[in-house]
Amino acid sequence: MRFGLCCISIDLQELEEPYRFQTMTYKRFSSLPRDEALNILGSRILNNMQVTHETIQYCAEHDYCYRISSDLFPLITYTAANISLHDLPQYTDIVEEIAAIKQTIEDTQVRVSCHPSEFNVLASTNIDAVDRTVRELNFYSEFLDNIGCPADYNCPMNLHINNRQGTNDEVVDRFIQNFNRLNDNCRNRLVIENDDKLNCWSVKQLIEDFYPKTNIPITFDYLHHACHSDGMTEQQALEECYLTWDYYRPLFHYSESAPGNNPRKHADYAETSMNTYGLDFDVDMELKMKDKAISRYVQGVYV
Repeated sequence: MRFGLCCISIDLQELEEPYRFQTMTYKRFSSLPRDEALNILGSRILNNMQVTHETIQYCAEHDYCYRISSDLFPLITYTAANISLHDLPQYTDIVEEIAAIKQTIEDTQVRVSCHPSEFNVLASTNIDAVDRTVRELNFYSEFLDNIGCPADYNCPMNLHINNRQGTNDEVVDRFIQNFNRLNDNCRNRLVIENDDKLNCWSVKQLIEDFYPKTNIPITFDYLHHACHSDGMTEQQALEECYLTWDYYRPLFHYSESAPGNNPRKHADYAETSMNTYGLDFDVDMELKMKDKAISRYVQGVYV
């Protein structure tokens, strides 16, 4: 089993010269002269490529998988901003950094994945929301291609269905219709995760109503299942999800509930060891303290 670091390394953020991702809002971008705005945006995207590269090298040193951030390219897929990477003054440097990331992944074989934000909803009844989703997913899948990741489930792009408008069959049919708008490299990576809210998609619903129509692998999330088991035991749900990955190595998610009244809130550190029920898979550790939490878990040190 390899453990997965999700987006941010706290260790790298605590260095004397820290590695931190940067973003930019459209409000800020549009308030500046366009040349100045493009220069600032370009410098931030270049920084994000450098931080991604350093974090992948860090993961290689610790034998971690890595989930890339979903905010590496602020505003690039936002239609109102009307920007492409070619417009940025730092374009050449960005491309060179992307090539360096690709070489590092090739040399180290770090497994890379992506979890686009919850605003990406392929089953939405809102046409504009679907258009934005298709544009965003295709862009990030092309980026995964550019850094040398395989266009299959060894480099999964993980989504939630995030929609309950209509019957399960109607939701799945909308999902399939819009899924078919994605580029091949994106469709071949996409996997779906069980949800934690009672009115959303449980493992049971995904296995019974979604998977038979799509054959898309199901990501098992331990905490989400604990919050919304829908009558399935953890072992049953894990094993059912495992089988959907066929001959690909699954990448699942692990976290625990933080103290307090919201069981869906992720804890800083683990209190217990996950039960794999004898199955072999990789797992993204979604604990809030990121690499520090993974290090403690590997050492068997629990809160």
